[in-house]
Amino acid sequence: MALNKEQILTLTCLKEVGVKGVGPQKIFSIARTIEDKGLDIKTFDDLAAVMSSMKEKAIHSVTLSDLSNANHCALRIIEASEASKIGYVGFFDDEFPAILRQAINEDGKLDPPLILWYRGDFSITSLPGLAVIGTREATLEGVAGGEFLSGQFAKRGFNIVSGLAVGCDTCGHKGALKVGGKTTAILANGLDHDSIYPSENQDLAEEIVENGGLLLSEYRIGSTVNRYNLVARDRLQAGLSLATLVVQTGEKGGTMHAATTTLKANKPLFAMLYKDPGTNNHEKCLGNALLVKQGGKYISGSDNLDEISDFIKNYKPIKTDLFG
Repeated sequence: MALNKEQILTLTCLKEVGVKGVGPQKIFSIARTIEDKGLDIKTFDDLAAVMSSMKEKAIHSVTLSDLSNANHCALRIIEASEASKIGYVGFFDDEFPAILRQAINEDGKLDPPLILWYRGDFSITSLPGLAVIGTREATLEGVAGGEFLSGQFAKRGFNIVSGLAVGCDTCGHKGALKVGGKTTAILANGLDHDSIYPSENQDLAEEIVENGGLLLSEYRIGSTVNRYNLVARDRLQAGLSLATLVVQTGEKGGTMHAATTTLKANKPLFAMLYKDPGTNNHEKCLGNALLVKQGGKYISGSDNLDEISDFIKNYKPIKTDLFG
């Protein structure tokens, strides 16, 4: 293991103790150096020695004292997280979802998370994932259709992955819960109750956990939501899933981030097609047709969902590796 999860968390805490310039890419660079040299990093003295040998100024200027101070910060975060029943895994841990090691952003660049914080049953990340996403302003037909298809795929063994937002995300989670299925909410904030966004779905978040589901985030306890985090979160929804289902979306909006990432990863993308032409022509649904033009496929409740489920489950993602 290049770096264990406490070491990774410590490196991310360097900015909290006044050390700038050691972000995710620098941390992966440190890990690659450790792997290339076949080193076993047991202590922060070992880590400091490796970092001091590297060329990048931001890395080799970090001192053992800096690492010690950052580790104190990391241990406080771990203690607070444990008190809120929040666990975490690092990129190099065996439990880290292999599919998320391949996560890309909407530019098509490899962009996996260093750390995943979780509350609930982390083991469901091993289930085939289906991202269910869409506008926050879904029509009644969209809500009904989204809940129905989410429930149908949950019955077929999928982990329904969404982002806890009002609208289409909510119908994805609820559709899975109504049939006793599994669902994961990937959030753009910390997983403590007070940080859950949106606040009107805090009860839904607790319902997900209480029913064997999962809350997942790359943001530590106490982190509040912002626009950048929301966009970054979208890549993880697509990343944890074998395919993405768009319930309804306008031609612009946050849904397009995850949809674009899905297409860039060459994963199946489905957009719902409704019986009522008025629904398909609604401004909050016009993006569905646009996504089909870009490479997605239409889906409706009358389709052969067993056949589609098999197709998704047999899909083999294109593998890239930061350490291959």
